[in-house]
Amino acid sequence: MKVFIVLSVAVALVAGAAIDSESKKIEKRGLYELEDHDDIVDFDDHHVGKEVTITKKVPVYIEKKVPVYVEKKVHVPVDRPVYVPYKVPVEVPVVHKEYVEVPKPYAVHVAKPYPVVVKKHIYVEKPVGLSVHIKHRKH
Repeated sequence: MKVFIVLSVAVALVAGAAIDSESKKIEKRGLYELEDHDDIVDFDDHHVGKEVTITKKVPVYIEKKVPVYVEKKVHVPVDRPVYVPYKVPVEVPVVHKEYVEVPKPYAVHVAKPYPVVVKKHIYVEKPVGLSVHIKHRKH
């Protein structure tokens, strides 16, 4: 196996050396100055253009809608030319609730088979060793 790898590497090196020797091209020095440089930088196309915006008034026909009154003949005599709204009496029942004043809060008796202790929090004032200075501001 090692012999095969060594032989393949040797063949690749020989083939690479043969290709490199054929593709070498010798360029002459100093001939770059004699060439035409138009393909690198083109100086002929540098020009400044001026843009001018022209606005022209074009007449456009605008359709103006004018209201036209059409009078139709009605076979029934009309006493008013315009509709006049009027109030029509309508009976609507209004329900007023009667409120009864009840003294609040009132005691409610609850039968308890055993005594229930109701805890009441009692505030006890305790002196604190730190003195706090309170500033009073006048508004």
